[in-house]
Amino acid sequence: MSDFSLALLDHYARGRYNSTVVFLDTMFYIAVGFYFFFARIFCSSLAYEKMGKYFRPGIITYIPMLVYLSLVVLNLFTGIIFKVNQYGYQRSGYYDYIVFPYFAFEIILGTYKVYWSRKMMPRRLSYSIYASSFLTLFALFYQIYIDSRTLLISGGIAFALMVVYVAYIESDNDNEIKTGSYNAHGFKRYMTEQIQRGCHYRVYFIQVEGYNALLSMLSREKIDNILGLIGRQLEKRNMNSFYLHSGLFAVVETDERKFDECIQNINTVIDGLGNYNREQIDISFRILTVSDDCGIEYSGEMLTVVNDVMDARDYDRKMFENISTDDVKASKKRQKLRRAIYRSLKTGGVKVYYQPIYDNHSEQIRSAEALARIYDKEMGIIYPDSFIPLFEQDGKILKLGKIVFENVCRFIRDNDMEALGLDYIEVNLSPVQCMQPSLPEELIEIADRYRVDLSYINFEITETANLTTERLLKLMTMLIEKGASFSVDDFGTGYSNIIRVSNLPFRIIKMDKSILWDYFKNKDEMVPRIYEIMRKRGFAMVTEGVETDEMHNWLKTEAKCQYEQGYLYSKPIDEKDFVEYLKQYRKKPA
Repeated sequence: MSDFSLALLDHYARGRYNSTVVFLDTMFYIAVGFYFFFARIFCSSLAYEKMGKYFRPGIITYIPMLVYLSLVVLNLFTGIIFKVNQYGYQRSGYYDYIVFPYFAFEIILGTYKVYWSRKMMPRRLSYSIYASSFLTLFALFYQIYIDSRTLLISGGIAFALMVVYVAYIESDNDNEIKTGSYNAHGFKRYMTEQIQRGCHYRVYFIQVEGYNALLSMLSREKIDNILGLIGRQLEKRNMNSFYLHSGLFAVVETDERKFDECIQNINTVIDGLGNYNREQIDISFRILTVSDDCGIEYSGEMLTVVNDVMDARDYDRKMFENISTDDVKASKKRQKLRRAIYRSLKTGGVKVYYQPIYDNHSEQIRSAEALARIYDKEMGIIYPDSFIPLFEQDGKILKLGKIVFENVCRFIRDNDMEALGLDYIEVNLSPVQCMQPSLPEELIEIADRYRVDLSYINFEITETANLTTERLLKLMTMLIEKGASFSVDDFGTGYSNIIRVSNLPFRIIKMDKSILWDYFKNKDEMVPRIYEIMRKRGFAMVTEGVETDEMHNWLKTEAKCQYEQGYLYSKPIDEKDFVEYLKQYRKKPA
């Protein structure tokens, strides 16, 4: 029943069969209303499915449709939407306020749900829904408000359905080509169904150990052949297998009577893989087991927990490791932490604290190290050990570094450094930042914007094997030319050595606190020698972790270390407290 057929009926039956025309028009509006309602339900279900969750429509979901249908039925008695008389079909005064607004509401809300899940949605499918929604809205608006004689609604809906159907069918292929197993999309959908139904299950996650290292040793084709062999062997034993990503398979068993058989089959597949090992490469596996009683609520959460456990838990070569409720709770806590720290980058939750650095020569606080802290309303203060590794993994460390440096530049601009007794502020540069060719220009641009002389900045770098001497020298030279200075952070614990440091224009060496603490436990004679060698090479020395007067006296008199940093002087404090601390410290008698 389309608007075209209704228009024909209205034309040839004008003045006759009015009740029939009213009834058919009413059914048309009801049918179109149902179409847009179910289109919204489809988009919402699709969005939740891609997110690995289950969509349960509540009562509020039905309210707009029920209100619309009530008004359409009420039109039979009141004519508030349309009426049919001797002049044919006529719109009523409330038509514009009921029909198009309801249709548009359903379309826009459904499209928003797709946009909400866009990161998990196949791009072709999401774009087809966006295009179909726009096309349908255009057809509705044109026929309702511009030219009612141009019958676009049914054609627009039909074309939109065809576009979405084709895109959905293409994106709904759950087979993974190279292994013959189902893919990650199929796994999420299948496990969502099992969890919704409350089924008993066990999922065995089989990870090829050192997958990235194998990629560097073997060609992609050879790796795909190995993965294909694993997939075929699992399928040969009628196992419900999925290939997820990066050498990670999942085998799902829902029959409790076959749990032991499933383990035996997995062991058989792994043991038999040696027959294929023509490259003489030692291929090992790690297997994690997830059961329905460990507290996992949806399939997406299951994959997150597995990845967290593989990253966090040491591997002791035990073939089958069970994921416990404690593992799930720990993973949820880590996810909460991740959400908090990523949210902080957008909401201004990054705070800069300052830890004073004491100068033994002047017996005053002469500098400070800027340290990032994250404040979250739920979790309170979050310390760098929790967020720096995550930021370095996904590149967010670049944004964090800019935020910290801008805060330091603002601090220098807004305060009289000389009156505070400060020579410079130490700012950390992570290895990830130092690998960005554009870093010097970006730092110089920020300093210029705040009108800060870079002579007030000392950059701290922790050297790693990924940072070549050539790359570091180029970066340091550009910033030194603008007045900045550099120090080696955590010297004695990482990649740095005396020869390498001497070949770069570092001004300061920061000794890691572990060296000082270990010396006061074991009195290693090499520690004073290190201080002596670095001092003779012209480096200024900062020692971290100074907590007692005994440490201070040794550093000043025997090690002849110029600078000290640690809780003996102050813990890291926020900007306001730091300024007040400096004012009070300068009032102390010498």
